[in-house]
Amino acid sequence: MKRYLIIFITLLFFPLQTSWSEDIRSIKTIAIIPFDNLSGENYSTDFNFNDFLYDYFKSKNPDVVNKNELEQFFIKRRIRNISSISRSTVRSLGEALSVDAIIIGSINELSGDENPNVDLDVQMIDTLDSSIIWMNTVSISGDDFATFLGIGKISSIEKLVEIAVKNLFKGLPENFDEKKEKNTDLPPFEIVQTRFYPRVVKGGNETALMVEFREITCKPEQLYALVDDMKIPLISDGGNWFTGSFQSPGVEGTYILQLHAYGEFDTPYIFDAMASLVVDNTPPLIAITLHNAFISPDNDGVNDHAVFFPNLLATDLLKAWRFEITDKDGKLIRSAEGGEELPCRLLWRGESNDFKQVNNGIYLCQLFVEDKAGHEVSTDKIMVVVDRSAPEIEIVMGKIEKDIISFDVTCNNISKIVEWNIAIYNQNDECLSTFNGKQDLPATLNCVLNNSIDDKKEKFFYSLAVRDVAGNMLNVERQLATLYKPDELIEEKKDFEWVDDF
Repeated sequence: MKRYLIIFITLLFFPLQTSWSEDIRSIKTIAIIPFDNLSGENYSTDFNFNDFLYDYFKSKNPDVVNKNELEQFFIKRRIRNISSISRSTVRSLGEALSVDAIIIGSINELSGDENPNVDLDVQMIDTLDSSIIWMNTVSISGDDFATFLGIGKISSIEKLVEIAVKNLFKGLPENFDEKKEKNTDLPPFEIVQTRFYPRVVKGGNETALMVEFREITCKPEQLYALVDDMKIPLISDGGNWFTGSFQSPGVEGTYILQLHAYGEFDTPYIFDAMASLVVDNTPPLIAITLHNAFISPDNDGVNDHAVFFPNLLATDLLKAWRFEITDKDGKLIRSAEGGEELPCRLLWRGESNDFKQVNNGIYLCQLFVEDKAGHEVSTDKIMVVVDRSAPEIEIVMGKIEKDIISFDVTCNNISKIVEWNIAIYNQNDECLSTFNGKQDLPATLNCVLNNSIDDKKEKFFYSLAVRDVAGNMLNVERQLATLYKPDELIEEKKDFEWVDDF
C-alpha cells in the first residue's frame, strides 16, 4: 500500500485572514529540500534521486539556493528529520537564506526491479506565511510506456526517474507575481491534508471527504466543508481527523473545497482552496484505427503484423484501458491493458496470450476504456484476417467454339486477390495469351486458337503469379490444364452406366 507524506508538523494550508500588512513581493528564489524517502529503498537510491532533483531544477531555474548552504542551515538548527520542519523553521529559512519559497516532497515509491515504479508528491511552500502555493503528484511505471507487445517499456530506473521529475514539475507556473501580504495572526491549528474519495465522480454520486488537522495550541471545535452551495458538517474521530459524506453536485465541472473551522470561543477560521472535486458526466470519446486488416505473420517482412492506433477524442481523466482480440466465436485470444494513458499504438503479430501462433481466420478487435468517474465505453469491433496460406488456383480447360478456347479459373483463398498475371501456352510452348489485373481473378479466360491445332488432342499449360492482400504469393510454372471432355463423350459414358432396377 502506498504511503503518502504528511508534510511538516505545522505548515500545510494557510487560512484566509483580514489583518494584513503592506509587505508585497513575488516568488523568485527557491530552495530545494531533499525529498523524504517513504519508499523503503536504501539511502543510496534516495541520495541519488535528490542529487538528480537538485541538478534538474537548477538547470531550469538558476535562482536556486546552493544545497550546501541549505545543509548548513539545517545543521546549525539541529534539524535531522525533514518531515518535522515547522512553520517557524520555514520562515527562518526564508529570512536566513533570502528564499521566497521552498520545494518539498516525498518519494512514495522508487523501485528498480523488472518493472520500475516511481511515485512522487511535491509542494511549493511560501516562506512568507508557510502556505502552499503549488502542488503536484506523479506515479508512473516502466510498463506505462510499453506498446502491445512490450515494445518501448522502460526498464531503467534512472530513465524513469528523469521522466517522472519532468512530469512532476511541468505544471509549475512560470511566475508567482501575485500580491502576497504577511499575516500576523496565526490560527491555533492547521489543516494537514484533505482528500475526496473519489476525487473524480459522476454527478449525484456519494462522495466522502477526509480532513486531517494539526494542533498548534488547540483543536478545532467544529469543521464544515463548503462545496458549491452545500455546507457539509464533518465529524471528528476523536483524533486528528474529520470525516463526512455528501452527494456530489449534479452539474459537470471542478468544485473547489473551502473549510470553515471554529476554535475556542467560536472563533472562525477559513481555509480556502483546500482540494478540488471533479464532476464528470460525459463518457470518454474514443476511437481506434487499423493499419493492415489482412496479415500473414510469417516473418517475411510483408504484412507480418496489424497496427492499431487508439485515440482519445476529447480531454478526459482515464482510469484504465483494455484491448481485446477474440475469434469469431467470441473466445478471447489476445489482450492488453494499461492505466491512465492510452498507448500510441498496439501491434499484433497473430499470436495468442501464450505467444502461440493463431490459426488462419477472422478475428475481432475492440478497445475498452474507463474514466475516473466510472464511465465505461468501447469502440466498435474491427476485423482482422490472419492468412498465412498462398492462394489455391486451378485452371481447367473449357469449351472450344470455332477458334476460341475458354479456361475456367477457380480460386480458394481467405484474402482477396490484389494482383495476378496468367499466361496460357500450347504444347509447343507457344504463348497463346497473357492476362493480368489488380483485382479479383476472372472466372473465365478466352484464347484464340491456331486453326491447325487438333483441339481433341492438344494439351495446354499455364503459368501464373498471384498475390493476395495479406501478402501471400503463388507462383506456378507450366502447369498442365485439366483436359476438356466434349459433351458427346459424357453422354456416351451415361449409356453404359449400370442401373439397378428393382
